[in-house]
Amino acid sequence: MPAADVRVFVVWFRMYPGDEESRWPREILQDRRIVQTWDEPKAAGRWFMTHLSDLKPSRGGDGKFPQRDDALWDSYLLFDRSATWSSTPSGVLSWGFTVMRTRTKLAEDLQYALGH
Repeated sequence: MPAADVRVFVVWFRMYPGDEESRWPREILQDRRIVQTWDEPKAAGRWFMTHLSDLKPSRGGDGKFPQRDDALWDSYLLFDRSATWSSTPSGVLSWGFTVMRTRTKLAEDLQYALGH
């Protein structure tokens, strides 16, 4: 979807031994619509892991996330254009773990969000 009007935010952090900012593969995602950041304290992943049940995605979520982890990682969260951010974000369309395992649902829900 090279012409799609989307924004993508990618948050990287340490989950495995050897994961570190100096080895972060920034070049893997090359697109002007993508913003990438390194989150050493895993603040974003920890927040989403804690609040995942509060998000209430309108098109469903993948409930197979291993709850033993301390942060939501290798996951996607898809928000619609009307999403607002307050104490808990609204406008969640879907989420999935792992990105590769749930990529078909992500593609379907992205098409839905784009009106295709």
